[in-house]
Amino acid sequence: MSPFSDAINFLFNISISPEFRLLVACIGAYLVAFWLSLIIWTFRDISARTRDVIAIALSTLLVAVFTIPGCLLYLLLRPKQTLAEGYERSLEEEYLLADIEDAEVCPACKRRVEREFMFCPHCRTKLRRDCETCGTPVSLRWAACPTCGR
Repeated sequence: MSPFSDAINFLFNISISPEFRLLVACIGAYLVAFWLSLIIWTFRDISARTRDVIAIALSTLLVAVFTIPGCLLYLLLRPKQTLAEGYERSLEEEYLLADIEDAEVCPACKRRVEREFMFCPHCRTKLRRDCETCGTPVSLRWAACPTCGR
C-alpha cells in the first residue's frame, strides 16, 4: 500500500462525535438557507426595479455564484428606485406640471392669481371684464363670452 492510500483510510476511520456532526450539519444547513435567501431576495429586489430579463438573470446569477461579495456588488450596481417609485414620481411630476399650467398669472406682475379674481390682489391690474350681454366675468384675452357667445 502507498502512503496516500494509508492517509485516506486514516481519514475515513476517524471517529467523529455525534455532537460535532450535528453542529457541522446545523452550520451547513444555516449556510445553505442563507445562500438561498440571498438569491431569492436579489431576484425579488431586481424584479421590482427593472423589467429587463437579462439584468434580472445576471443579478441573480451574480449573487448565486459569489454569495456575499456578489450581493455587495449587486447593491452597488442596482437601480436606485423601484418601478413603483418611478411611476409615483412621474405621476407627481405630471400633477405638478398640470397644476402649473392651470394656474392663472397676472399679465403685469406675473404672480399667481385665482381664476375668479377680477383684479390682481398684488398690483391691482384688471384681469376680467363683465360681459355686456349676460354679465359673466370674461378674461380680457377672450374674444367671446363662454356663456352667451357674444
